Amino acid sequence: MRLTDLLTLPFASLRRQPLRTVLTTLGVVFGAFVLAASLSIGQGVQETIDRESHRNDVARRVDVSPSWKPPAPKPDEPVAGAMTDARRDRLRKAIADATPWYNRQGDRVKLTRERLNTLAAMPHVETMTPILNPGAFAVLGEKSQLTGLASARPTDEALRRRIVAGRLFNTPDERGLVVSELLAYRLGCVDEADVARLIGQTLRLEFRRQEFDGGIQVYLMKQQGTPTRDEADALQKIKQRLPDALDKLGLTPKEIEVLRSALVVKPVTAPGVQTEEFPVVGVIRQSTEEELKGPWNPFRVDTDAVLPDQTAVDVHFRVTEPDEQGVDRAILIVDAEQNVKEVVQKVQEMGLDSRAAVEFIDRERLIYLLIFGGMTCVAAVALLVSALGIANTMLMSVLERTREIGVMKAVGADNRHLLVMFLIEGALIGFFGGVFGLLLAWAASYPGDAWIKDMVLRDMKIDLAHGIFVFPPWLVVAVLTLPVVVTTFAAVYPARHAARIDPVKALRHE
Repeated sequence: MRLTDLLTLPFASLRRQPLRTVLTTLGVVFGAFVLAASLSIGQGVQETIDRESHRNDVARRVDVSPSWKPPAPKPDEPVAGAMTDARRDRLRKAIADATPWYNRQGDRVKLTRERLNTLAAMPHVETMTPILNPGAFAVLGEKSQLTGLASARPTDEALRRRIVAGRLFNTPDERGLVVSELLAYRLGCVDEADVARLIGQTLRLEFRRQEFDGGIQVYLMKQQGTPTRDEADALQKIKQRLPDALDKLGLTPKEIEVLRSALVVKPVTAPGVQTEEFPVVGVIRQSTEEELKGPWNPFRVDTDAVLPDQTAVDVHFRVTEPDEQGVDRAILIVDAEQNVKEVVQKVQEMGLDSRAAVEFIDRERLIYLLIFGGMTCVAAVALLVSALGIANTMLMSVLERTREIGVMKAVGADNRHLLVMFLIEGALIGFFGGVFGLLLAWAASYPGDAWIKDMVLRDMKIDLAHGIFVFPPWLVVAVLTLPVVVTTFAAVYPARHAARIDPVKALRHE
């Protein structure tokens, strides 16, 4: 039998029963469609996660913060009652855990200057940025205003875009201050000309010690505005004098005794107010709603006064007491994503808390891998079901074409030729089913991408530049190859059955 006959006869057989061929192929089309869609979306989601995480340094970022040491139970803590030693130990531990935070200062691992230097010198750490948000009184002439103070990087482009007068810092240790339009207005810069003249003027920052080591705390909550400097000074005097004035407040002797026994007066070892002066180098506007809609940024500045990050650290360690020194947070940028976990482990070995987005990204990748792996299994099951249908259909075809097989054997076709013919017939069904399934998945990708992009933009405020459906060459080859392999194997039994038919009996078959 000629090669052309081996190729044309399977086509002729499939055309002879078009409805049966179409129905048989539809099962393969469905399986190939699900396979192509699951692989395409799975690959697209992985690429989207990688692409979006690498649009900035979020995947290489490690957020470091102070941590609390677990409080150690006191072995001599009195626990009354008849109980087992195990319960007594549990109660002692519970008592230690219930210690108020302001009485556990010694149990806190702080971000001191030494630890910041250690973080900056770690292998694979490109940059270390301390994050500070202290409060201070900004004083300009006769006017003052309580304001929040933040640290910022000179390379912060988001902050640079908000400059309306002057400039941003040039270096991390520059002696310069950037203020907001609102703070400038409250300090008397009403006209635009006043704002322009503010650049270069010296602004004084007054830092007041904040004691949270127990005792009586006094706060002033005004209906309008924040406390002034005079009010803050008066509150501090009230706090210092209140323990000695308990007997003048109309309290009973028992109430006075109870309060005095609870108070622990800590001597003041540093001046109550420390000042720093800075020239104003720039004025920034408030962030727009559109700017606030973007993804969370740990470097975002939402305060009315900003110092260069290194200058802010130097000021912070000058105006705080030695036992209170420590910054709020530090952001590490690692040189490569694969080194983030190593840096996180080293930070935790220092006793500090650390969080990295790469851990969340890895979990998301695993979740999507499991989801789309399940979809791929569904596609495999669909292909298996279609393979069973193909085996049944081709076996029925063999029975219907018994006489035809006998004629072919009578004119010279051997078992090998018949085996190849039926295998080619099964492979053709798999090939065309794979082609149409792939085309269907490709056609569905356009409305699917549009719907997903719109949903992500609406719910997450992220504008995806690329589609979720992707069709790399390996995917096209896999979707076209796997159905062919499955349907070819499904045709093995019918093909072997056809090859074993006795030509004499086949010619007598009606």
